[in-house]
Amino acid sequence: MLNVAICDDENAIVNQIEKCILDLCEAEKISIDTDVFYSGASLEQAYLSKKRYDLIFLDIQMENVNGISAAKKIRELDENVLIVFVSGYEKYMRELFQYDVFSFIQKPIDKQNLEHIFLSAHKKICNKNFYFQFKYNGAEFKIPCKEIMYFESIGRKIYINLRNGEQECFNSKLSEVEAELAEGKVPFLRIHQSYLVNYHMIKAWTRSVVILVTGMQLPISEERQKSFALHYGRLLGGEIDV
Repeated sequence: MLNVAICDDENAIVNQIEKCILDLCEAEKISIDTDVFYSGASLEQAYLSKKRYDLIFLDIQMENVNGISAAKKIRELDENVLIVFVSGYEKYMRELFQYDVFSFIQKPIDKQNLEHIFLSAHKKICNKNFYFQFKYNGAEFKIPCKEIMYFESIGRKIYINLRNGEQECFNSKLSEVEAELAEGKVPFLRIHQSYLVNYHMIKAWTRSVVILVTGMQLPISEERQKSFALHYGRLLGGEIDV
């Protein structure tokens, strides 16, 4: 599912962009969910409420919170979202690139150009393929796998421990999380009944513990020592004896 936000204070522009990409996604069999916003402030509020998007079409000139101000706030909260600025003026181009802009669409919007930019964005997002999605208390969340240090199972809850020190939780089994992540591009290794660790977050390891990049140590259970060494060695490109 591709999550897309469209933010513009002109209703006609919002409708044009949304209809174009929905029609394109139907033709291309792309699963998509769109949210529309009519101010930069409302888009910011969605992000502050932990809503996340893969792609944002963002108008530059809006009252109160303009697109550039909104992009600055969003980049502080999400370094991965692709941003496409929409404007009738080219004078902002130089200022935009400091926000790692994916592309720029000039008004009036050309349908073919919009379709080309959307498909290019979709391809880039799919190539990344590094989000972990979960539901909790009726809300749906998505977190970049590269930001996850490890998953921990406690009782009936799974705790996601992030590199920035934050923690999220949801109801599931660690075996189900492990199976879901098995086909992803970020490898996670099961080291214990209670721990599933991001391979890229492992700084060092011994027979009985892994040491994360933060210095934290997590135990490797005896029954998983051999399988861990095997999987870790394959990722390194060699074999490791235990």
